[in-house]
Amino acid sequence: MGLAAPKSTVLDVSVAAAIRALGGPGEPDVFAEVARLFLADVAIHLSALGAAIAAGQKESVREIAHRLRGGALEIGAVSMAPVCAAIEHAARAGSLEDAAAQAQSLDREFALVRQELEQVTQ
Repeated sequence: MGLAAPKSTVLDVSVAAAIRALGGPGEPDVFAEVARLFLADVAIHLSALGAAIAAGQKESVREIAHRLRGGALEIGAVSMAPVCAAIEHAARAGSLEDAAAQAQSLDREFALVRQELEQVTQ
């Protein structure tokens, strides 16, 4: 009996399979394109998040974190979504110090997500 691949704690691979199923035979990998767009989008949003935290813009921080969480859930980035939710909650509670601390965690989680997405889209 073969060993199963270890379950990722960063990505839900069933999401990748569901997105890939949207493409037809012989068509380019739909998930690879979605992943590429996600990675570019997150990089832009992380930059905006840092700027909003630095400027003390609580509502912008909340909105950006909310968008990031939605994108993370859509791509199956299960380790990233809760960190985005924590930033959103901290901003809603008015604590940009907590949001800034969580944003550092988000940077680390995004690096892991990027690494796994690059592996599953090769």
